[in-house]
Amino acid sequence: MNTATAMPEVTGCIDAYFTAADGVTQLRSHAQSYPLKIAKTFPFSGGQLGVYIMDASPGIMAGDRYELIWRFGEETNVHVTNQSYTKVHPSHKAGWDAPRPSAQLQKLELGRGAYVEYMPEPLMLYQDASFRSETAVELEPGSSLVLSEIVCPGRTHRGERFRYARYQNALTVRRDDELIFSARQRVEPQLETPRSMGRWDLYTHLGTLYLFSERADATLVEGLRERLNGFAPASGADMELYYGVSLTYKHGLAVSVLGYRVGDIQELLDEAWRYIRTEAFGKGTLRVPK
Repeated sequence: MNTATAMPEVTGCIDAYFTAADGVTQLRSHAQSYPLKIAKTFPFSGGQLGVYIMDASPGIMAGDRYELIWRFGEETNVHVTNQSYTKVHPSHKAGWDAPRPSAQLQKLELGRGAYVEYMPEPLMLYQDASFRSETAVELEPGSSLVLSEIVCPGRTHRGERFRYARYQNALTVRRDDELIFSARQRVEPQLETPRSMGRWDLYTHLGTLYLFSERADATLVEGLRERLNGFAPASGADMELYYGVSLTYKHGLAVSVLGYRVGDIQELLDEAWRYIRTEAFGKGTLRVPK
C-alpha cells in the first residue's frame, strides 16, 4: 500500500443521535473518542437544542482522521457548532518518509420534519497541510438543513497565504435516496496559484452557506439577494466581498462569497442565515455564545 495516499486510522470520532418529544429535542445517545467530544448542550429559544463540539487537541495533526456521525430523528430542532477554528497542521516535514495527510469525514442524517443548522467555525489550513474533507447528507422529506463553511488560506499574519499542500472538499446531499446536490473541490497551490487562475481572482477567503429544504425556492432566493445587496455591517466598516445567491438543482440554495477577511464573510453569511430563519421558517434571531 502506498503510504503517501493511504487513509489514516480514525483518531477522533463523535456519533450522536437526537430525538424529539412534545416539541423538546434532546441528545438521546452519543459516543465519542479523544480528542473530539460534545462539550455541552443547552436549550436555545424556540425549542432548539444547541450543541457544541470541542477538540481537546491543538487541532487536526498529521495523519489524523476525524469521523463525525449525526443522526437527527423526526421533528428534531438542533444547532451544531464548535468552540473555535478547525486548525489543520502540517502533513509533512523534513525527515519524514512520506506525507501524512489528514481527513475529516462527516455524515448527517435528518429524519422527517427535522430542522438542523450545522455551522462550524472557519477551517484554517496551516503551511504544508494536506487535508481532505467529505460531508455526506441524507434528508427525508420535510427535513431542512442549513450548512455553512469558511475556508482560510493559512495564517496570513505569518505569511502562510496559500502555503498549504492540498485541500480537497466533497459534499453530497441525497433526499429520499435521490442525489440532489454534489460539489467537489481540489486545490494544490504549489501546482497552480488560486489567485491567478480565475478561481479566487485576488481574494483569499471562501465562504458558503447552503439551505437544503423544500422551502428553498426562487422567491426565497430573490428576497435573499435583495437583503444581502442592502446589507451594511453594524461596525460601519467597508466590506470588500464578491458573492452570489442561486438555486441548486433541486430543493436547495447556495450563498457563495469571496473576501479578504474572515469577519466580513461571517457577517454576510450570518445575515443570510438570519433571513432564512425568519423568512423561510418563521424563527426568531438566534444568538450563539462562543
